[in-house]
Amino acid sequence: MIVARRIGRALTGALLLAGLAACGDDPADVPPASVADGLALEEFFAGASYSKGSVTTALFFTEDFTARFSGTRQDGRLLLDEQFSFPDGDRLQRWDLGMTSPGLYTGTVRTEGDDGELLPPVAVSGRLAPNGVVLDYDGYAPGGGDTLLHFRHRMTRQSDGTVANHVSVSKFGIPLATSDVVFAKDKAALDAH
Repeated sequence: MIVARRIGRALTGALLLAGLAACGDDPADVPPASVADGLALEEFFAGASYSKGSVTTALFFTEDFTARFSGTRQDGRLLLDEQFSFPDGDRLQRWDLGMTSPGLYTGTVRTEGDDGELLPPVAVSGRLAPNGVVLDYDGYAPGGGDTLLHFRHRMTRQSDGTVANHVSVSKFGIPLATSDVVFAKDKAALDAH
């Protein structure tokens, strides 16, 4: 997969990017927000939803993608299949998330590797933030190999009902890629973005 190869190239060039590590784009952590202030993932992603976005690897390569989601609420948890469509093929991520205490999420994500098989689940932790959710985990790039990368998703509710998601991907604290995504309940809502 193109994205996985680009992330692999970024790993190879990680020493060149070491100077960027101090320039990370993640803001200082804030305490978890209340449920009323945050984004309830289990509500937004229940049923069908859609996304479009782009991933920029090593600050040089950009690739667009779309995804469709199928979410089910079961026993207080969100079971979510995310089917990515990249120019070189489709890849699946399977999420299992639940709120374990006010403002805090835990769960797992499984990602389809370059061989088409789902890799083992990895632990995901998250918290409600003002007007959104932050998720962190060490996992795999869709369609990538078995190299663990750190992913940080910062999702923010938008006034038009969509959700903006900024994803930072790093290894050993060195930034490798970013992705900007818009989630919507309706495909037509993505056309405005």
